[in-house]
Amino acid sequence: MKTLYYLLRGGIIFLALVIVFILQTAVMPRLSLSSTPNLCLVFVSMMGFMRGRKTGALTGLMAGLWLDLFSVQLFGTYTLIYMLLGYLNGFFRKIYFGDSIRLPVLLTAATDLIYGIIVYLVFFITKGHTNIYYYFIGVMMPEMVITVICALVLYFPVYHLNELLERIRNRRERRSA
Repeated sequence: MKTLYYLLRGGIIFLALVIVFILQTAVMPRLSLSSTPNLCLVFVSMMGFMRGRKTGALTGLMAGLWLDLFSVQLFGTYTLIYMLLGYLNGFFRKIYFGDSIRLPVLLTAATDLIYGIIVYLVFFITKGHTNIYYYFIGVMMPEMVITVICALVLYFPVYHLNELLERIRNRRERRSA
């Protein structure tokens, strides 16, 4: 019974991540925005602070693997970055309250900023591109702004997904008691 619960929970998160991944890689680049929002990072971040460190890291593992598979960068880099950020967001689970949107927005902005810094250090400094001012103003800030706007839109569907997962867990606990 416990295995069925974990499979159901993992399947729901997996399906949601597939939808977010498709939105990020296939739909968002077609829109004429100044920058592409990092929807996978938003989802990993929210799963981290809504569900905890383990779920955040596992969601980050899946999102990072997919991004690594479909990118031409060094394989495993996005996996490590997303796992780390999902895990770090899990530390905020104790202060997360579903009715407040301030923490999700602030954490998403901070997570995207950390993500941008790590990507800059890994992919640009190693190639000799040292103009951090251009990268910060021209790449990181526009991406962070549009990612935070998308986080505002994605918060309520992810919040309801989290509530569904909590109802499934509570139902399982009542049956086993």
